[in-house]
Amino acid sequence: MSPKSVLFLIVLLLSFSSCVSYKKLTIEIVKPAGYLIPPEIKKLAIVSRNLKYESDTLQNYHARNSHLVKDKIQFNPDSLARKTCLDSLARNLMKQNRFDSILTYPVNYFPLIRVKKIGPNKADWYKIITQQTNADGLIILDMFSCFYSNLDNTTANVVTSNIWSFYDAKKQKITDRFVQIDTLYWDGTDESGLKKIRIPAKKEAITLAAGIIGENYSKHIQPSWTMVYRDIMVCKNPDLNLAEKLARKNNWEDASAIWQKYADGKNKRNQIVALYNLALASEMNGDVDQAIKLTDRAAKVSTGFFWSLENEAVRKYSAVLYQRKTELKKLNTQYELP
Repeated sequence: MSPKSVLFLIVLLLSFSSCVSYKKLTIEIVKPAGYLIPPEIKKLAIVSRNLKYESDTLQNYHARNSHLVKDKIQFNPDSLARKTCLDSLARNLMKQNRFDSILTYPVNYFPLIRVKKIGPNKADWYKIITQQTNADGLIILDMFSCFYSNLDNTTANVVTSNIWSFYDAKKQKITDRFVQIDTLYWDGTDESGLKKIRIPAKKEAITLAAGIIGENYSKHIQPSWTMVYRDIMVCKNPDLNLAEKLARKNNWEDASAIWQKYADGKNKRNQIVALYNLALASEMNGDVDQAIKLTDRAAKVSTGFFWSLENEAVRKYSAVLYQRKTELKKLNTQYELP
């Protein structure tokens, strides 16, 4: 192939390569419960079993610059974390007015027990608590463990590990077990990544992390509003640029009117962008089935070498929509949020 032919091919490829990019959009959706507490359960008791693995002996230590350091100021991080966690859980459950009463036991009501393995307690243990509290169901924090690390006061994290059980008093058995391992990070900036914030010390960091763990467990047992991210597909076309700006201002109707003009056009790039974003608008309007149909069209239009990146983005969004459709079917069987 001659140099001129190579140059022509490069120019041709560049002309076909799109100027498509993506901008993040934050939206709030209702997610179904991982385990739905039966609607007939109206009275809850929340209790910590205060179990700890035998190997978990670092509660009075933390990592500083990758070295294990003993705390200079002694406090009981386990009690603090469990109390904060259970208080956060109770607050989030009470927001929905779903239960007639929620009783939380003191976190040290039961003595600390170190074990090799964490499993269910004896059946009588659960029965006694439900009789004492007249509860229909028990939320049990079987185990909570956390560890704090700090690197040159520029970053910090808290690793948490927790095990939960739900006991149905009517069925007289554990009906759900939930294991959660998570890490909360601080890098010196706020959620926007712009504003500088102070790196929290161990006690403050554990308190913050434990509160989030309690909130996260509440989302496991009841439908909840959750922030998620979607991508808007954008390009240099002035009309499509305007549509993107309208959508970001929540004016999906006017944005869709613009996208619709390009959905059946001859310019493939504009057509892909329009179909993809029309699918996004359909999801925003609650019509996930229509959104899936539009991503199917966008996938067909973007088939081929020159549009492989766009095709990948379309198919990824299509997978998100199918997952969302499954979630909505599950939500239809669960009680509604106020």
